[in-house]
Amino acid sequence: MDHSDSMTLIIDIVIIISASFLFGIFAHKLKQSVIIAYIFVGILVGPHGLGLINMVGEVNSLAEIGVALLMFVIGVEFKFSHVGRIWKIIIFGGIFQITFVMASVYAISISIGYTTFSAVILGMVGAISSTMLVVKILTEKREMNLLHSRIMVGLLIIQDLAVVIMVFFIINFEQIAKGNTLDFLKVLGISIAAVAAIVIIGRKLLPKVMYLIVKMKSKEMFLLSIFSFSIGISVTTHLLGLSISLGAFIVGFMLSEAEYNREISAQIRPLKDIFIVIFFVSVGLFIDPKIILNDIPMVFFIVTIMMFGKFIACALPTWVFGYDGKTAVKVGMGMMQIGEFSFVMLTMGKQHGYLSSSLFSSTTAAALISIMLTPLAINQADRVHRFFTKSLPLGKLLRHIPHYKLANKKENKDKLEGHVIICGFGRSGSTVAKALDKTYDVVIIDHDIQKLEKIKQLNYKYQYGDAINHHLLIKASIATAQILILTIPDINAKSIATRYAKVYNPEIEVIARGRSEAEKGELQQIGVDHVIIPQTLEAVEIIGKVMT
Repeated sequence: MDHSDSMTLIIDIVIIISASFLFGIFAHKLKQSVIIAYIFVGILVGPHGLGLINMVGEVNSLAEIGVALLMFVIGVEFKFSHVGRIWKIIIFGGIFQITFVMASVYAISISIGYTTFSAVILGMVGAISSTMLVVKILTEKREMNLLHSRIMVGLLIIQDLAVVIMVFFIINFEQIAKGNTLDFLKVLGISIAAVAAIVIIGRKLLPKVMYLIVKMKSKEMFLLSIFSFSIGISVTTHLLGLSISLGAFIVGFMLSEAEYNREISAQIRPLKDIFIVIFFVSVGLFIDPKIILNDIPMVFFIVTIMMFGKFIACALPTWVFGYDGKTAVKVGMGMMQIGEFSFVMLTMGKQHGYLSSSLFSSTTAAALISIMLTPLAINQADRVHRFFTKSLPLGKLLRHIPHYKLANKKENKDKLEGHVIICGFGRSGSTVAKALDKTYDVVIIDHDIQKLEKIKQLNYKYQYGDAINHHLLIKASIATAQILILTIPDINAKSIATRYAKVYNPEIEVIARGRSEAEKGELQQIGVDHVIIPQTLEAVEIIGKVMT
């Protein structure tokens, strides 16, 4: 790539990011998913719109990094403990939902004349819901602790794992098409063995390597190591015949049990978010609005089939496994959309020649419509349940069959409220924690991994990482905390942590350790309620001793 090409790519990225920012704000004001805005940007600036993007291929390459980083974060945050007591509905219900949707869409697609591979891809696309969108809506509604939300999150985890397998099959469709079944099985076997070896070795080795990097206490090296491992090992698995996204998930899973896994996730998120924007814009680059306008009946046919089928596929097993009708309806209404990973498979299907431009554009448009309808569907779940139970004969019958009445039960076991968050576990922080531990629940945030052993020995709750990272503050339940104590020396970190704390919890009391009167004034201006200057206290105590 010569200098002119490099500058062209830079200009393309600037156009993408700037336009996504503007349209993202517009989508937020309309209470719509920003994903819709990003894809619309792709349509607008792409070759079928204003034609502002000149290096579509290079943009798509950057988009692959976004997919890899997204899968990496999912791997890091994946916990078997998330399954909990609802593992039956999550595992068996998840498998049923994926199988039912894939089989139904495949049968319908074949009946209207699509090829086998197109029908399979459409089935895969329809089976996947939007993890990003569902979790965001449930979080905004403060329903993440409710039963229906935990079931949905569990089903989404199963879908995310299924995506990894689906992507593998899409990549190897050509082998199947040529009739090289034995070659395909050989590749599958070698890939499974390679993945197993990488996981077994990596689960033991990679956390130790990361521990040595963490001990360097260099934020730059920490971030660089995360990026190099997530992308580097992903490329290695790609050379073994697997997808980059699968490799990224594996790397994340290797680090999922590490002490610093939340800091890894928090550090990589901003980078992931930038590349994810590029990915969704790249999806829009392939969409031809003329094709959609010429095929409106097909778009709405796909929307109807996909959303209705997914409602049945998610609500039915929830009810069958013993949960009440309201929970089943809420799960079904929340999972009706076509997810962001479906765009990955659609893009791959088009690139490999399995989907025509018309089918790609129509299905993408249907996915967008389903995403737009999701907030409305979740908000109307109670009304749909009331209509179902009061108006339909079957609903009246189902009301008299015994089921679990757990729809509004919360998991409060780990819920923190009225607690104290201490940022920094040095001499001041450890002394304060010891004094307050008898009265309050105490949560420690510190980025020095060598202090973790002492924190764990003292049996404090903790988050490894920087106080400036709002994801860690959220994990520490900043919204329900009573006091935030900042004993860290960096005034910028104290300022950023205070601003985040006041946004998430305006009533929280912030106490900070200052170094001078000038710093005290600066901290008070940004919202710190009390600033303690150790030197001043020492002087007051000395004067008191002299005067007595």
